[in-house]
Amino acid sequence: MPNKKKGRSGGGAKRGRGGGGNRSNRQQQPQQLHQNNNQPQPNNGRQQTHQNQFSQQRRRLQMQRNARCRLFYLKQHLVMNCFNFLDQEGREAAFSVMGWPMESHQRRKQEMQRQRKIIEAVKERQEWKKSIFQQVLKAEETRNANDEKVKNADASLCKDVEKSMVVSDFAYPDEARGEEEDREKLDDVLPPLFARVDADTLLARLNTRRLYKRLAHYRREDQRKLAEHLAKYDNNDGNGIVEGSIIDMFEGDLKNEETANRIYPKNMTISQMAEREWDDLMDVASMRNQGMKLPYDPFPTQYELLLFSATQRAVAALASYPRSGNSLMRTMYEHTSLRVTGSDMQGGLAKHDLVGEMSVGCDKVQFVKTHFPERRGNPQFRCCRAVLLVRNPFDAIESFYNLMMTGTHTQNISLEIREKATKYWEEFAVKEIRVWTHFHKYWLEQEIPILLVRYEDLIREPAKVMSRVVQFVLEINDMGSFFGERIDRCIREQQEIERLGSYKPRSGGIGKSLSKYSPDLIEKMKAEGFEEILEALHYGDLLKKPAEEWSNLPFLPEYAMEFEPTQDLIVVNQGNLSRTENESTKWGMVKKELGIIGEQCNCAQCKANCAEKDGDGDGDNDDKCRKEDSSE
Repeated sequence: MPNKKKGRSGGGAKRGRGGGGNRSNRQQQPQQLHQNNNQPQPNNGRQQTHQNQFSQQRRRLQMQRNARCRLFYLKQHLVMNCFNFLDQEGREAAFSVMGWPMESHQRRKQEMQRQRKIIEAVKERQEWKKSIFQQVLKAEETRNANDEKVKNADASLCKDVEKSMVVSDFAYPDEARGEEEDREKLDDVLPPLFARVDADTLLARLNTRRLYKRLAHYRREDQRKLAEHLAKYDNNDGNGIVEGSIIDMFEGDLKNEETANRIYPKNMTISQMAEREWDDLMDVASMRNQGMKLPYDPFPTQYELLLFSATQRAVAALASYPRSGNSLMRTMYEHTSLRVTGSDMQGGLAKHDLVGEMSVGCDKVQFVKTHFPERRGNPQFRCCRAVLLVRNPFDAIESFYNLMMTGTHTQNISLEIREKATKYWEEFAVKEIRVWTHFHKYWLEQEIPILLVRYEDLIREPAKVMSRVVQFVLEINDMGSFFGERIDRCIREQQEIERLGSYKPRSGGIGKSLSKYSPDLIEKMKAEGFEEILEALHYGDLLKKPAEEWSNLPFLPEYAMEFEPTQDLIVVNQGNLSRTENESTKWGMVKKELGIIGEQCNCAQCKANCAEKDGDGDGDNDDKCRKEDSSE
């Protein structure tokens, strides 16, 4: 590996060449997050007026861009809803006029027809079984009347019942059924057309859910406080006087009234509520820094509203190999800054409240997740600094294997499947360690400012690690008390590290995956440059210790390491990938051979393997293998 720029891990975040604008502007804190809350800025007359005019103009342009974007998506949804009322011929004509390909639509139609056939076949099979068992019961009732006839009837019926148990529920009872009849019956099955939901709509939905939960939370809190007050009143020696000074009672009433006014402001949109709440947090922090005491209680972090926020420079990237904790870090960053994080992938994390999928522009987000060069996201974007989140390769690769085998972020494969898949697991681990090594080598060789953070440090000391991350991403010279308090409150309110993320992770722990690797497999995994990368990421002594001691790994100096920059920008998702054809795994074929997927796939390799068995190799699951080979 080429010589890497010298790392630095001091407590204060150093500033290098990574931000947009001149050096004096980079020394200030970002305007969009009001990091200057520690000291209020004086009003400098004309200069302040120009700044206000510029800020208003930028806000106006941003609102116009958002309106145009929402109108574009609205048009798409309206067009798709209109097309849903067309028949097949009408859709073909409409697609031809719009210049859209029909291949994907045809595949979805075939898939829906296949599913409809399966449902009907299962119903018919169940009815058939029911009639057979009814005949068995009737034969049992007449057994004493005619023994010989009953024996013969029982023998024939038992054969039928046996056959019904052996034959799959997806088979037809009438094998002579014609394909023409099925085709005519299912010709009217058309898949629904829909457009991708834009990020603003996803954020509005998320904030609406949070607002509803907030109202329910404070309604329960009011009921609890009232019950406690009545209990104190009843238990106070019967004199009806509650202990406490008048000043305390007045301050409590004032705080309750102020909180009630903030819970659900009237005549405001969701985005306006979110902006107002952030401004209130800034004002309260500024006043408290001046020594003023305010009756202000912040909302619980899980009920606070999020914002998209533009940045005056290129975005910061959160680069990580899959299953290394990027969703956990994104969620903690959003709870701390109340700003949505972006992603260069359209994954399934939107249902886990990470709504910034496919948002990479500096007009919306400041912090963007990427797995490049492990895979290529879309679109390309400029990056001026990066947080490199790493996890020891044995836990990361085993977790990635579970993800690809189960198709979920939270489930583990069964012991039975794991034993059957030993050969595939070892092949996958040997190939994937090369991808893991090349991925981290790529980012360590970049010349932009890079902050190295380890997943093992993040889950053991989340507050201290996130303090370094926030300071690095937002280019804050002095963290002050505001972000420190927010980080501590976020972690304290969640109580458990598992609750900090967007979903409940697998119960693995640090180093518990090592038992899945045999000594021979570990030797095979020592690819070229692997030990050098382990040393660079401060995992050099990992294999010299038993797995039980991995949870006591020494922390990185100051919980993160920052590397000196020599370059301003890089373009992410441009260049060669770490995962070549030799490192790819055909997950569809693997699952089919293991019995996880029972349907016949129609990809070229499955056709070649199953042509002799099936005769024709037909199937409607065309793209299932291709999807599972490439998606996370």
